[in-house]
Amino acid sequence: MRKFLIMLTVLVLIFSVSCENKVSIPSHEMSNDDDADQLQDSDEISDDDSDTVQKPLFDIKVEANEKNVLSCRLTFSTTEERKTFVKYYSPTHFGYKITEDSAKSEHYFFLWGMRENLDYTIEIYSDEEEPELLATTDFHSKILPDYIYKPTIVVNDKERAERGFLLLAQQSHPDNEKMKPLIFMIDQDGFVVWYFEYYVSGYSLLADPYYRKKTNTIFLGVQKGIMDDMLVEEGIEIDFEGNIVWKSPDLPGSVYGETTWHHMYRILEDDTILFVRAQYQDTVVSDRIVNVDKDYNLLWDWGYFDSPDYFTDIECRDPNAYWCDWTHTNSAMMFKEDGSAYFNSLWLGFFKIDMNTKEISWKFGKDGDFTMLTDHPYPWPDASHDPKFHDASRKRLLFFDNGMTERFYSRIIEYEIDEDTMTAEITFEYDGRDSGHSWFAGGWGDAEYLENGNILVTKGYVDYTQNSSVFEVTRDGKVVWEIYTAQEDGFMIELYNARKFVPPLEFLNE
Repeated sequence: MRKFLIMLTVLVLIFSVSCENKVSIPSHEMSNDDDADQLQDSDEISDDDSDTVQKPLFDIKVEANEKNVLSCRLTFSTTEERKTFVKYYSPTHFGYKITEDSAKSEHYFFLWGMRENLDYTIEIYSDEEEPELLATTDFHSKILPDYIYKPTIVVNDKERAERGFLLLAQQSHPDNEKMKPLIFMIDQDGFVVWYFEYYVSGYSLLADPYYRKKTNTIFLGVQKGIMDDMLVEEGIEIDFEGNIVWKSPDLPGSVYGETTWHHMYRILEDDTILFVRAQYQDTVVSDRIVNVDKDYNLLWDWGYFDSPDYFTDIECRDPNAYWCDWTHTNSAMMFKEDGSAYFNSLWLGFFKIDMNTKEISWKFGKDGDFTMLTDHPYPWPDASHDPKFHDASRKRLLFFDNGMTERFYSRIIEYEIDEDTMTAEITFEYDGRDSGHSWFAGGWGDAEYLENGNILVTKGYVDYTQNSSVFEVTRDGKVVWEIYTAQEDGFMIELYNARKFVPPLEFLNE
């Protein structure tokens, strides 16, 4: 029995040591040793060596992030103030480099963007003209939760595709019990490299996430389900570690209620919030566009019922339905510098409104105020989603065009508009029909301009004979990057929108 206990104690000690992060520190000023470049484990440097060894850094710790198994926290101290940078990579992943902003003696790095179940080497360098390797340690990323439905990459032209991360919300699933409230990112090769889970009381999903470059945060909405009387926040802002840096006041209501948002929930450059909220008049469902500060003080709002002289006719999408789906607003934009706002109705068109007078300036679309200069059988958007201006001039306008009432095929279409002459012409169109890449989204869908000039497209609510996907298309109509969302017997993940951005990381294979 005594022999057994001794063997058990030895095994426990061996296992404990093997689970620790291995740390190697290059030796410095070692006496009687010609090999100054040899790496030496920090545990091997005893107190007796203190007179002959000057350690450049100490107290290295690597701590797993409990909110995200693809990330960790690295801390260490240096004997003097130094500016440092860190590289971390695995045998199958080139990895990244992160550099400190200034010199210090107590150092903190958050290492993220890792792929699952890999051994990462972490190297710490001095940030000098000739960097010095100060120490090496390691971290093992764990396996992702099984309720993150990983996509499949099907096209990856690395020369022509935008280098960055795709940020998306996992929203659609026939079985709500399996659909967890989370968002995640994938890298250019299709690997999940970041995720964030957030549970609130009752049923909810996360939606409309995007990266804020100026604050280095992610802003997103909490889409509330059946919780009419519950006080729940409807939006949050987080850092990459998953810490909440802001959340909205608690409000009652569920999606398509008059007290909470639907379709879009975004933050503007002035740090105020813009969203669309439902408004009812008897059985007619319409919308209000609302701008509030972060404490939810009302700054500006407007609804279709406020302009009865302009919106004179109420037509229901389905006249036999009890609720009349009249306006179905899915996006809005604000340009406060000149007092202009824009909003898009799925059924009525795209409008500009004067924020001061709250009068409609013009309508863009079929039976609108612009004259089309391009000869085309279907010149106008038909049941479109979330239009975008290309830049501050607001002359180029991009639509994800569902085609739900006329064409019955979807497309991406861009226009050049001239408000002086009130004319428009088509400058880009992609529907994929010539290349076998066509699709029909009976709802949802999104298109985004990318920094490299390409356009990112989120195929919306497609049927099971098609693959729900996100793809990147060039101006000459070439698909250069695409992922399919998870699809199995009985379910398919479908996406409302997705956004690609360049993360604040330096890619090591550039």
